[in-house]
Amino acid sequence: MFRIIDLTQTLSNESLSYPGTTLAWTAERIDIGNPTATLTRFSAFDPHAGTHLDAPLHFALTGMDVAELPLRLYPATVVAVDRVRIEAARIPADCMGRAVLFSTGWDDRVGKREYYEGFPSMTRGAAQLLVDRGVGLVGVDGPSLDGADEHPTYSVHEAFGSADVPIVEGLVNLRSLLSIEGEILFAAFPLKLRGVEGSPVRAVALVRE
Repeated sequence: MFRIIDLTQTLSNESLSYPGTTLAWTAERIDIGNPTATLTRFSAFDPHAGTHLDAPLHFALTGMDVAELPLRLYPATVVAVDRVRIEAARIPADCMGRAVLFSTGWDDRVGKREYYEGFPSMTRGAAQLLVDRGVGLVGVDGPSLDGADEHPTYSVHEAFGSADVPIVEGLVNLRSLLSIEGEILFAAFPLKLRGVEGSPVRAVALVRE
């Protein structure tokens, strides 16, 4: 038996998307003539809003899109970070095929404008070390692994995209995993969207009971 721990933000019609200046989605309710029915139609939805996955295509033109990514349960390593930069010294020795998830505590700011300001980011050296050690997926509880001032290069995204490593950003509740001693499995399944570089996900950790 596994216990499921939800690592996903809740989105509403007031949620913001990166860089914190636009709404995550806009929608309208459609009247179909049935007073007991509800039908919502999205007029806009940012696939990089909330808890989302960046496919390699995001910063590698020949990379996989979200529809092509294989569905996987990753053995996970959760790393606590107490600095504004995730540096090479924080990269675990064993990354091969694993989801490495960085718990910075930044998810305390979810739903606030400051969530998108001064968030912890990763150095290019740390990203390359993760790639060199065979990481399967990288996750973080902030809005982006590249800092807000990295535009337009986004060197961390480029490093992972060129190595076909998906990224999951906007995670929450990673701190609850730090005290778990047994194996943790991580899953974050995107929508099956052809030709699209990002997708919202329902991210979860599975812990054996």
